[in-house]
Amino acid sequence: MRSNELDEMQIQKRNMIGNQAYMLLFYLLLIDIGLYGFGFRWLKYPMNVYVIMMGCMTYYLLRIIWNNSYVGPRKDTKTIGRKIGFVLGLSGLVAGITIYLLGENSLISPISNDDNGAMFLFIFSIVSLIVLVVVGLISKWQTKGDE
Repeated sequence: MRSNELDEMQIQKRNMIGNQAYMLLFYLLLIDIGLYGFGFRWLKYPMNVYVIMMGCMTYYLLRIIWNNSYVGPRKDTKTIGRKIGFVLGLSGLVAGITIYLLGENSLISPISNDDNGAMFLFIFSIVSLIVLVVVGLISKWQTKGDE
């Protein structure tokens, strides 16, 4: 058995939470479709589905972290710093390439519209990151108290 695998209880809990998140996604999309049919539009088309999907994914992620079903027990903690450094470096490289390609002198012209979806996504991302940090700190505090 590898050191990062989940036990049976964690797998069952994760599957139960995944089922709940899927059902939540299904019903929220049905409600959105119904409201759209009645003429109520809270965001433009691709943004409303994206926000609902991100909300359900955040719900799923927070619940599995809260129930300690995200990762299994870990034995080797020496390589975590290297992995984090590699991921940060790779994401910085991707961000730099993206900024270069989407700059003012690029061949890709920026799309301008009157939708406020970008601001909504920015606020949603910041709030999600804050919630994930708080959940991570609570999870560390709980495991420290158990030892």
